[in-house]
Amino acid sequence: MKSFGHKLFYIVLIFSVIMVNPPVVFWFNDYCVAHPLTFGWPTMYLWLEFWFLVMIADFLIAAWKLKAWDCRQDRRPIERVERAK
Repeated sequence: MKSFGHKLFYIVLIFSVIMVNPPVVFWFNDYCVAHPLTFGWPTMYLWLEFWFLVMIADFLIAAWKLKAWDCRQDRRPIERVERAK
């Protein structure tokens, strides 16, 4: 069973992917037509960059916090394996 952290990681990731793909982008584009600039920047650019930064932060936090992503948990020595010929 997945921990709450894993579930939250997947929820944030899936939600972020949905926010930068159709039909949500098409709906947001209607807002962009009426408001082409926000803080002097193209509104659509800010929308997409925000959600991509959310995805990047989601991965970084998961890699830092989730125990299953911790590469130090497996402390077995590396064993040499012969290849089959």
